[in-house]
Amino acid sequence: MPEKLSPLIDALLTSQKSGEIFASNGFSIIDFADGEILLSEGLEKLRVRAVDFWDHTLADKVFPEDRQSFLALYEKLRAGKADRAQLQLRALDENGTPHWLMLTFQVVTRDERGAVTLLAIHDHDSTDLIAAQQEIRERLVEIESLKDLLFSINKSLDLNETINRIIEHLHRIIPFDRASVQTLEGGFLTVIGSFGYAEALMQDLRFPATGIDNPSARAIASRRPIICNDVEHDFEGFVKVESGIDVKSWLGIPLVYEGKVIGLFALDSGAPKFYTNQHVRIASNVAEHIAMAIEHARQHTLVKEEARTDKLTGVANRYGLETRGQELFARASKDDQHLGILMLDIDRFKDVNDRFGHAYGDQVLIALAGGVAESLRNNDYLVRYGGEEFVILLPGTMTREALVVAERLRGKVMRLKVDAEHACPTISVGVFSGVPGSGDMLHEFIRRADLALYDAKQAGRNRCRVWNPQPEYFDKNI
Repeated sequence: MPEKLSPLIDALLTSQKSGEIFASNGFSIIDFADGEILLSEGLEKLRVRAVDFWDHTLADKVFPEDRQSFLALYEKLRAGKADRAQLQLRALDENGTPHWLMLTFQVVTRDERGAVTLLAIHDHDSTDLIAAQQEIRERLVEIESLKDLLFSINKSLDLNETINRIIEHLHRIIPFDRASVQTLEGGFLTVIGSFGYAEALMQDLRFPATGIDNPSARAIASRRPIICNDVEHDFEGFVKVESGIDVKSWLGIPLVYEGKVIGLFALDSGAPKFYTNQHVRIASNVAEHIAMAIEHARQHTLVKEEARTDKLTGVANRYGLETRGQELFARASKDDQHLGILMLDIDRFKDVNDRFGHAYGDQVLIALAGGVAESLRNNDYLVRYGGEEFVILLPGTMTREALVVAERLRGKVMRLKVDAEHACPTISVGVFSGVPGSGDMLHEFIRRADLALYDAKQAGRNRCRVWNPQPEYFDKNI
């Protein structure tokens, strides 16, 4: 040991007051030659003992993930490859709380063989600094994700695409196991999009948003994001959807547009006590933008649906057939699935108009369209093709199944009432089904159903016929 250091070291190791000042400022001195030690308050809080320096168990106080780096540095000092080194690592205090430490090691003296005889250590608790740096990094990632979210959700006016984009980008900044987007109308919430749930479970799912104490109702009433980290016990009125995972934590983001609550974005997790105030803060920042994107897309969808809708009957019109119908045709081609086509025509409709007037004829069309529509599946597509003719697209339906549907509809129409005195006229139906190929067209499928309809008319009306591919079939003048 250099002569000029001896009095200082001796004073630190022997004077209580000097030692306390030194130790309280994060300094430790280990005298390997004489077996004396002065530990800083910081190292003592981390359960470091004097014996840890003698039996080389100091590394046991370090987090396993940081232990290898610490051992490499310590060995470098002991081997004489360096006299000064610095390392940031984690350790647990006496309460089991993790701390980040910045440790600076300084070899003061070595013996003639190069072994360390006096080692000084300075420790600085950098936990708050690390936490601040981590928060800054998270905020930067959050800002970038928010920018991506806002940019992405405004790229499309298609409602389904907008909802999918919102779910995808929000998932990057707020974790969740499942999510649902719900619209609010007449005191009821209706699911219009979801993530993590089976599609069949969420189809037309509707539940009350008022008159019940559950987190959804509370979020809507308060008009601000709400978290519930113990759903099972805090809200008996919580509406559960069977999904294979119990909901433990829930975050609801009310969607407010122009001062009116238009819906709710609900996120949930199977982990208890999952959501934090940070998630609420993020949700608050994006709620208005999400509501605006969904409302604009919804209004666009309504306008588009109005353009596709026959004003008299409320079913699709020819424009709907050229847009939505073509989409169904393309999907059947892509998925290599059958697409059934039914062509319906009201028997002797001209006689009905001549006898009862066109106003009554309109009532017939309305009654028939309503009765047929309620007998179809959600993914079937009913179109008023023109006048008294209707076309029905039946995705995933083969010829035999399409014929069964046609007969069922024909029987139902016969039982329909136009008013208290009059029954609905009968219908004739043409049936065709096929798997669209790359060169096929929707209107060719419809033409074949129309040929089958002609056959049904020729056979006496009020019946169904399947398209016959015989050559002479095409010679008929329709």
